[in-house]
Amino acid sequence: MRSFLPIVFMGVAILFSTKSLAQNFENPGDYMGAISQQQENISKKFMSYASAAAHGKRAKKVENLRSKLLDEVQEARMNISGMPSYKGDKSLRDTAVNFMKFYYNVLNDDYSKIVNMEEIAEQSYDQMEAFLMAQEMVDKKLDEANERMKTASESFAAKNNVTLVEGKSKLGDMTKKVSELNKYYHEVYLIFFKASVQENYLLEAVSKGNITGIEQSKGSLLKYAQEGLEKLKSIKSYEGDNDLVSATSTMLNFYVNEAKGKMSTISDYFLTKQRFETTKKEFEKKSSPTNEDRDNYNKMVNEINKASQDYNKAGQDLNKERNTVLNDWNKAVNHFFDEHTPHYK
Repeated sequence: MRSFLPIVFMGVAILFSTKSLAQNFENPGDYMGAISQQQENISKKFMSYASAAAHGKRAKKVENLRSKLLDEVQEARMNISGMPSYKGDKSLRDTAVNFMKFYYNVLNDDYSKIVNMEEIAEQSYDQMEAFLMAQEMVDKKLDEANERMKTASESFAAKNNVTLVEGKSKLGDMTKKVSELNKYYHEVYLIFFKASVQENYLLEAVSKGNITGIEQSKGSLLKYAQEGLEKLKSIKSYEGDNDLVSATSTMLNFYVNEAKGKMSTISDYFLTKQRFETTKKEFEKKSSPTNEDRDNYNKMVNEINKASQDYNKAGQDLNKERNTVLNDWNKAVNHFFDEHTPHYK
C-alpha cells in the first residue's frame, strides 16, 4: 500500500583528505592514506547501491550492487589486514579491520533481519514503527563505528605528527543525505500509516458486515487522521519541497471525510439489513399475514433496496477517490526519493 525506499545504510565516512596510493608505509601520511583509500572505495560502492535503489532501478540490479558492496567490504578488510603495523603500532590498522568486519555484518546480517521484519511490518502500527526504528538504529550503529574510526585516526595522527585536513567530502555528504532523507520520510510515513492501518481494519469490518467493528474502526480512523493532520503542521518542507507532506495531508483528509461521510451510509445499510432480515423472518412465519403485515414487509423491501443502492454508490465513490489519492501519494513518495537522493554511478 506504500512505496518504500529499499533499505540503505549510512556509508563509510571519508575522514581525511590524504589519498596517497603509494605503499610507502615509512611515511605516516601515506599509511593513513592507504586506509582512507579503502574507505573511499566502500563509499563509492555504497552510493551506487543507494542511488540505484532510490531511483527505481530494477530489483536485480539493486541486489547485484549490494552483493558488490559486500564483496568490496571484504576485499577492503583483507587489504587493510595485510598491511604491516606502523613502527610497531597496529592500533589504526586493527581499528580499520574491525570497522570493515562490523560494516560487513551490518550489511549482511542486519539487512536480512530488517528485510524479514518488513514482511510483517504492514500488520500493525507498532510493528511498522519497530521496522523503521531498526533501520535508524543501523545508521546509529554505523555512526558510532565511524566515530571510533575517526578517534583512532586522530590518535595515530597526533602520535606521528600528521596534520589532518578534514575538508568536505562529496561522498560523505551524499551518504549523510541518504540517512537524513530516510529519517524525514519515516516521520511523515508513520503519520500516514497510523491512519492507514485503521482504514484497513475498517474495510475488513465492512467486508464482514460487522457493525460494531465498523463503528469502532471509523472512530479510530477519524481520530488518527485528525491527529495526523495536526502533526503535519509542524513538519517543515524538505529543502523547499512540500509535496510529500501535501500528499499525506490529502490522504488524511480523505480518511476524515470517509469516516465522517460515506462510511455512515455504509453503516446505515447494515443496520437496515438487520431490520429487514428480522422483518422478513417474522413475516415468513405467518401463514396468514394481514394487509398491515404485507405493508410493513413491502416498506422494508423498499428501504433495503434504497439502502443497498446507496451502499453500492458510496462504496464505488470511496474506492474511486481512495485509488486516486493513494496513487497520488505513492507518486509523491517516489518523486521525493528520486528528486532528493543523490545520483551516483
